[in-house]
Amino acid sequence: MNYSKVILATITVLFLSSFHATAMGFLPPENLSESHEPAAGDISTEADFGKCLSYTAADGVCYISGGISGDEVAQFKSHAKEYLLEIVFVQKADAEDNGRIEEYLAGVQLQIKDAKGNVVVDTITEGPFFLANLPPGKYQITADYEGVIKKNAVNISAKNHRRIVFLWPR
Repeated sequence: MNYSKVILATITVLFLSSFHATAMGFLPPENLSESHEPAAGDISTEADFGKCLSYTAADGVCYISGGISGDEVAQFKSHAKEYLLEIVFVQKADAEDNGRIEEYLAGVQLQIKDAKGNVVVDTITEGPFFLANLPPGKYQITADYEGVIKKNAVNISAKNHRRIVFLWPR
């Protein structure tokens, strides 16, 4: 029964992925019809989104971070709803930056603590997207980008996807 729910959820996510909102609704959509061909020296990163789908609480916290290239952004957006927690990191852009209001961030120091104060995630993000499956409960999220610290509390339930956007000033 659970397997059929996962299949149905995956099909739904794939169908609805084109409607996935960009961070805070302000980022202009990327031209996802253009594929990013890795240049010489680029590291090709194919995210393994399936690794957390068979997650159980006994396994600990399973997470994935990334979204640097246009292709990765599309992948993270299309898979986000498969995870209980989605965090997006953005910063106000310079007015001269092609008319963008915001830009994605990578290299954010991220720490997530459970209700007892135990650190369950302590990492530096590899891109603007962070997807995780955490056991249901209350968590305190701390994100530090260039010394500016943002905090947010979140309640994770087994059935609801939670999306949090951290926005830094320029």
